[in-house]
Amino acid sequence: MRCERCKGCMIRDSFVDLRDDTGRVLFEGWRCINCGEVVDPVVLTHRIDVPTKPYRGQTRDRRTWERLTAV
Repeated sequence: MRCERCKGCMIRDSFVDLRDDTGRVLFEGWRCINCGEVVDPVVLTHRIDVPTKPYRGQTRDRRTWERLTAV
């Protein structure tokens, strides 16, 4: 398998995600040995399901983010 970012060699690897909200901590994916790109089923799903409209949801502005991180 070739990396889409740098065309380098991708290897199968195991990853740990402690912040995953699905309850899965360990997952399998592909990692590029040149640039470090990680591809797993979730990434591939998001790349296939490209949104048709721009994001119109609510985002945090910089002042709110600075106030939250200052604590």
